[in-house]
Amino acid sequence: MEISHASHHHKLVLKHANCPYYCGGCDQLGFGLSYVCSNGCNFFLHQQCGRPTTEIKYPFSQVCVMKFRDGGSGVDSSCDACGKKIKRLHYRCTCSFIKRNLHPSCLAYEKTLEAAFGLTLHLEKEAATNCLHCHKNNVSSKIHGWAYVSSCRTYCYHVSCVKEIINQNWKNGFFTGKSDPFLTIKERFPEDKDRMHQLVEAQREGRTRKRAEAVLSLLFNVITGNPVGLIGSAQSYFSK
Repeated sequence: MEISHASHHHKLVLKHANCPYYCGGCDQLGFGLSYVCSNGCNFFLHQQCGRPTTEIKYPFSQVCVMKFRDGGSGVDSSCDACGKKIKRLHYRCTCSFIKRNLHPSCLAYEKTLEAAFGLTLHLEKEAATNCLHCHKNNVSSKIHGWAYVSSCRTYCYHVSCVKEIINQNWKNGFFTGKSDPFLTIKERFPEDKDRMHQLVEAQREGRTRKRAEAVLSLLFNVITGNPVGLIGSAQSYFSK
């Protein structure tokens, strides 16, 4: 299938890109099946940017309608899914009380992602816990960011982190254009899970150690009759 695009003078054909790229329509990372310049230029488009739908429903709402827009080069907003800045092609919510924005390619995320045998992560509008990759709950101070979340609510990856992981794999020589990019998560999940449990355990041990130190300090000040130290030790203990 061939298409034309206003921002490029050659025909574009739908084929697998042989490496991650930045889309000429929305300036966001892409990989896999995409529109590629038929003349060999370094120009790529996400499928969703090459043949956009005029209107879509926001995936996590039954009433919110979003319209396709070309925002030019000065759109001061971020994508509700990945938290990255909106630069050109995007969808914008028509609601009067909230203005969501989405990159077209963010609508193409798989609904589920298998992280391990018997463990499926589901696409949700926000993380249920800290991301296994960035160790944060939100992608920015203003954007929660969509995430793949396990049914047990224990494990999750931000969608933006999944893209970052895939891009890093390519830089390290582990990616081919025709491979399933989400297979990457299945390969690294055990290591990420172990790292998370080690981090949680270290934090728990740190809290326990601080409580023990506060108890010893409290006992010392009781024995020595130091009222100022006693008050400080008590505050330290109950604030942990």
